[in-house]
Formats: sequence, C-alpha cells, structure tokens
Amino acid sequence: MIMMGSRQQFFLCGWLTILLLPLLLNNFSSLFKLILDIDIDHPSFLDHAANNDKVILECTIRDWKTKTTNVTYVTPGEFYAEDSKCGHSFREDTAFFHVGKGGGGTIKKHLEIGVSWVHPRPEPLINEQFQNGPLRTLIFNVRDPVDRFVSAFNWRMAILCHPDDERHRGYMKLKGKGTVGARRFPNLCCIGGSEEEETMLRETYQSSPSVLAEALCHDSSLRPNAEQDFTKVGHATTLTEWLDFLIDPRLVKNIKDDGIQQFIVLPLEKRSGANVTLFEQQIENLGHHLLSTRYGMDASKKMMRLAQEHKLKLEETRRGKMKDKSKDETHLHSSAAFFNSTKSTLTKLGECCLTRFLSDDYRLIQSMLGGGETSKIDFAIAGLDPLDDAHPVIQKACSWGDEQQQQSCRGDLMSVLMRRAKYLDESKGSCSAIINAE
Repeated sequence: MIMMGSRQQFFLCGWLTILLLPLLLNNFSSLFKLILDIDIDHPSFLDHAANNDKVILECTIRDWKTKTTNVTYVTPGEFYAEDSKCGHSFREDTAFFHVGKGGGGTIKKHLEIGVSWVHPRPEPLINEQFQNGPLRTLIFNVRDPVDRFVSAFNWRMAILCHPDDERHRGYMKLKGKGTVGARRFPNLCCIGGSEEEETMLRETYQSSPSVLAEALCHDSSLRPNAEQDFTKVGHATTLTEWLDFLIDPRLVKNIKDDGIQQFIVLPLEKRSGANVTLFEQQIENLGHHLLSTRYGMDASKKMMRLAQEHKLKLEETRRGKMKDKSKDETHLHSSAAFFNSTKSTLTKLGECCLTRFLSDDYRLIQSMLGGGETSKIDFAIAGLDPLDDAHPVIQKACSWGDEQQQQSCRGDLMSVLMRRAKYLDESKGSCSAIINAE
C-alpha cells in the first residue's frame, strides 16, 4: 500500500477537481436548464415560448367512483387531445360561493376549471381558510336580491311535494337519463321531508312571494313573523350572510396577510332594454383570468383557443346524441320554466318593502363598485351608503380581467342598484306613500 502525506493528498484532490470540474459544470448546466424549462412546483410557459412542446401544464384527473385525484404534467397538445381527461384544478387556493338562484348552475356548466365549491349555504370552515389561508381567491355570483328571492320562492314551490302531489317523491330511474330528481325534472319528481316550509309557502303566504314581501313592510304587524319565515325559504340566504366574514368588523380583524387576496364578482344582470345578459361571456372571461394568473396572458390565450377547438370536436361527436334533448334539461334548475310556466311577480308595494328589507345586500353591492377619488367613479345613490368597515377586497370586486370586463361588471352592478333606487331612498317616505304618489 502506498502511503501519502497530507500535502500529497491535498495536491491529488486539487488535480482531480480540476479534471472533473468541466464535466460537473456541464451536467449541472443541463440540469439547471431542465429545471428552468419545467418547473414542477409552479408549472408555466417559458417566457414568450413559441414552441408549444416546451409548455408544461398541470393535468388533474378526478376519478368520481373512487374519489381520488391524479396529477401529471403534460404539454398543451396532450392536455387538449380528443381523448384527454385532463382538467385544470385551482381548488387549493380558489373557492366559488354558489349563491342560490343567482346563475351558479350556469357557472358550474361553463367554467371548465375546478375550484372548491360552496353550496347551498355558507360553510364556516371555508371562511376560516380565507382568513388564514390557503384559500386566497373568492368567486361570488351576484343577482338582484329581490329578483333572486322571487326566483327562490317560486323554485321551492315548484320542487317541494304538496299534499295532493302526484309526482314521484324523491329520486327515480328514468330511461336514458339514469337516476333523476326534482332539481333536474321537477315536472316528474318532488322533494319530500320539507312539509313545514311547503305549508308555510302555500298556506301562510298563498303560494305568492308578493304576500310574504308585503308582510315585510316596516308598518306591517306581520313583519316579526315574516322575518323569521324569510329565513326558512330555501336559497334565501342573503348576500351579507354569505360574506359576513368580510363585512362584520369583529370577523374582518381575524383576516391575516396570507388570507384572501382577490374577490371576483360575476353579476347576473339583464340591463334595461337588453334582450340578453353578458353572463356567459363573463364566465369565459373568468376562465381566461384564472389561467392567465397561473400561466401568463399569452399562454392563457393559447389554452382558450385549444379548449375551444377541443369543445367543438366534442360537440360534433355528441351532436347526434343530443338531437332529442328535452325541454326539461334545457331549462335545468329554472323556476320560470316549471312554476306553472309563468313568473310570479311582485306588487309594487311588495317590491318596495322587500327592497328595503334587503337594503344591506344593496349596500354591499354599492360597496363592490369601489368609488371615491382613487377609482374616479362616484356611484353614490341617494340614501344608500356603502357598508362601513368591510374588508378592502370588497371594493375590488370588479377589478379583474381586462378594462372591458371591469366596465361590464361595474355596469351590471350599477344597473341592479338603479332599478331599485327609488325604493332604497327612505327619505322619500314609506313604501305606501311612494306607491300612492305614483
């Protein structure tokens, strides 16, 4: 055995380092380049990459039978392939509060991005995750509070079983449709077990939302009971109840710096004189916004294009199967379609009293508009002030998407407020006085 002194060992190690260093650096450079090209923890496009093969997307596949989720990383071509089962998942940091009778079903149908779903009522544990993380982005659908309550009232009347109901109670097997229930086919099925609510709607309020609305007038002797009954109507949870943790100062103070960062509102509103809403376009804009937040604007545009091509191929494949699509499914979850084929409207007195009863919801919508010198927008309505001490994120409800989207969002919210403005201004007197003066 050849023994070496410490000096000889030192020189030998030095020479070996000089000989091996270029090889090590070359391998490290390749490895470093790979890490830059494919960032598994934060998958994204290379800056302005022209070659789609360098794009890595997070592919989430949910097995609904086993309730398991598998995540892989693929190219856009693989993600949007005709036989692909890939989906985008933002569940780890994004939640959608599906406010009943406000277009949530349409969002669920058209938003092809997975988010945490909260329905039919608020969940305190989810609210806590917005206070402390990991949830940071909240999506919230908004519809005129009065219109939403009328829709909720009519919908419950449509789906709850009444004493002489001839429809099937609960779920039933339907040829070609599988197991269905009242929420999909209220003309065939009804929901039992809610006799107290059904009796209240049918007998106490004569199957009319207007009777309940008039009972909520300030000068009505029926108001105390009507306030209690209002809370018993399915889907009647108010906007302020949904967002109490962002409104109540005692709860707002619990929100940490790593809590909610973004509040995104999707208004369901048909403006005066318009034949359609811009709701589906806003849902598409939301998808684009979420993808651009994660992958960048250019990448999002490419994905939206690939997604549209993929969707058209699927529609072409299924077109033959959808020829006999029934009216029942066309009007899925619609009270107007199934409640005696008519829309139960409010009397003017009922509209005024219900508007004032829900004034805090309208103040919340007012707060969503922002306003003030910073935004150079003044949406103040006589007699209606924004909510005090609400979390600042509320004022940024429309501050997402491009400028056109932001203007559309604000315009829809403003349209809601203007429709009820004459009733919201209590300086004009009681509802009875306003109606008598018309």
